Amino acid sequence: MLILILFYVVNERKSKRLKYLFTLLGLFCFFIANSIMLFKTGITILYVGSLFFIIGKIFYACRFSNNSDFDLSFVFPLVGIYLIYMFIILNLTMENMGDFLIPILIFLFVTLLAFQFALLRKKAVNKQSYLLVIIGMLLFLIADTSSVLSSFYHHFTNQDIFTMFFYGVAQYLIVLGLLRENNNLKI
Repeated sequence: MLILILFYVVNERKSKRLKYLFTLLGLFCFFIANSIMLFKTGITILYVGSLFFIIGKIFYACRFSNNSDFDLSFVFPLVGIYLIYMFIILNLTMENMGDFLIPILIFLFVTLLAFQFALLRKKAVNKQSYLLVIIGMLLFLIADTSSVLSSFYHHFTNQDIFTMFFYGVAQYLIVLGLLRENNNLKI
């Protein structure tokens, strides 16, 4: 994660100061969350780690936001899909969540919110930037879903490796997409 933060800092040159700050703060929150989650020894640690993941995603949502108008006919079907997704996840995991119900709902809601803001970038950024960030957010959603299902429904073989792989690729694609937004990266 530190290498990704350094990669972003070295290559970002054209973003507005606030967008740069949102990305950097989001990346630092994810770094802190990852560091905390290495020590999954108690409920308090899980809550604090989850809180940093949530804050990081809120910073990403702020970074993805733009001033362009969006088409409500595009947004409403997505909200329906999000509700179906949340219903399925809750249906599978509700019995085992206990005190984690509200934090998990917030965690998934913020993930979907960041995904929504990423989708709404379509008319404001170039196609390559848009697609990289969307693919990254989809992988983020897959990693988060895998983590929630494994924790509260059924533990899958190699789930931790699966989740971290998708999470790592997601973070890289999101940062790469943000750098490509202003054609900052020359690779």
